[in-house]
Amino acid sequence: MQSLIEKYRTILVSLAICAVILIGYILKKADEPPVEEPSFTAAAEVEKPINPENPETETAKSPEKVYVDVKGEVVNPGLYEVRQGDRLKFVIDRAGGFTKDADKKLMNLAVKVTDEMMIYVPKIGEMETMPQSLPAPVSSGAGSGEDKLNINTASEAEFETLPGIGPSKAATIIQYREENGPFKSIEEITKISGIGDKTFDKLQEHIFVQ
Repeated sequence: MQSLIEKYRTILVSLAICAVILIGYILKKADEPPVEEPSFTAAAEVEKPINPENPETETAKSPEKVYVDVKGEVVNPGLYEVRQGDRLKFVIDRAGGFTKDADKKLMNLAVKVTDEMMIYVPKIGEMETMPQSLPAPVSSGAGSGEDKLNINTASEAEFETLPGIGPSKAATIIQYREENGPFKSIEEITKISGIGDKTFDKLQEHIFVQ
């Protein structure tokens, strides 16, 4: 038995030394803070190349360039290149702003501009004095067709210049013409409610059809 121990003493001593070293290494590693492994997702994001040919992957596409024509009461009227969807205020500023005579209250500066848009800034009082329609002259007696009103083309405002025709009857005449087509004769106007023989007697010298 003694000879067996002597024979394997060296081996046993070596194993004991190895066990002590292994235990010491394990205890040392247990005291060290854990090392976080890099996230595969984060690594992929870092290594992802930026494609210079496709800037939409990094930033939004630049707005489209459009052209607008600015006229009227601005400091520098003319053609301007702006971005699609810019507000009217930006365009007016590009044109140098309003002049002192500009009627600003008629301009909606929040409107978005579009390509080929024409922007006109009127003078103060210009829109109020601009006639909506030019009534045809009405003579007091029979005359040529130029002195009479063509009831197939006359506007509501022009009908109101005729004797015995007010806003209500003028609107009724327009409605009748839209629903039934052009008048075939001046006598047909008597089919309209409110226009009887007496009214027609006053009208017939001032109207014609064509």
